Amino acid sequence: MTGYFSTFANVTVPIVLACAIGFVYQRVRSPDSKQLADISLFILSPCLIVSALATSELNGSVFGSIALFTLVQTAFCWAASAAVGRLFKFDISSRKALEMTTIFANSNNYGLPLLLLAFGTGGFAIGVTNVITHIVLINTLGLYLASSASFRPLEALKKVGQTPLVYAAIAGVGIFLFRVELPEPLTSGLELLGTAYPAVVLLLLGVQLGKTNWRSNWRKELWVSLAMRLVAVPALSWLTIHLLGIHGLEASVLFVQSSMPAAINSLVMMEKYGGDKELVAVNVAFTTLASFLYLPLLIHWSGGL
Repeated sequence: MTGYFSTFANVTVPIVLACAIGFVYQRVRSPDSKQLADISLFILSPCLIVSALATSELNGSVFGSIALFTLVQTAFCWAASAAVGRLFKFDISSRKALEMTTIFANSNNYGLPLLLLAFGTGGFAIGVTNVITHIVLINTLGLYLASSASFRPLEALKKVGQTPLVYAAIAGVGIFLFRVELPEPLTSGLELLGTAYPAVVLLLLGVQLGKTNWRSNWRKELWVSLAMRLVAVPALSWLTIHLLGIHGLEASVLFVQSSMPAAINSLVMMEKYGGDKELVAVNVAFTTLASFLYLPLLIHWSGGL
């Protein structure tokens, strides 16, 4: 148990530190957060996508079965969050923020180290497979949802086609499926830029939290979005696992990983396309803090799946 909480500290302290620096930087210098979002979306994220897929050594059949879970679970979360947003009569901006924070989890930088400790190298390998699918989804579906907060559906699709993220995802999947070996200098350069992505988006989260009017964000949209992320998502993940007949280690890992805090990537896209970025920022902050309490419980319960 000591090792578990030590890993929690090793993962969360860097996250909190980067956010705190961004928060202070916003209060002192008021940086252009849209510029940070542009750098993240158009330079760092495409490099991360291609380098992650190009260097992956995953088995294709394993990838397919885990990808199926991710797609079905994503469909359930999307349908549930869209229905709840309409039920509570959220405006379009808040509805899309709700959908983003419900669908996408911080399964990579935050999730993988915890999976390694909780489930060992076998669980870590399953987690990496899930992350690959998430990378493709958040940079296609996520981009569409974020842009549809400000644009009509057809215009939102055009926005998706105008970013390098989709083409990076297509190229990365092609490289992975056909086992294309990139030159070492090119791979190193992509990895160099890709590894900067987590740091920049954490700074952006801190900057956005520094601009957020906290008092005005104590609203029903926040509480509903937190309930969806913390309660509905684990329930829908459990349902998906049982519908697909997944058992054992694979079931435990997928259940825990899909129940991670809301993804920071959602904030980057909302910052770029003008959705309810304050709702996303506060949701990410709250669910990350809450995860210190609920993730140990979910890991314990996942043993019975």
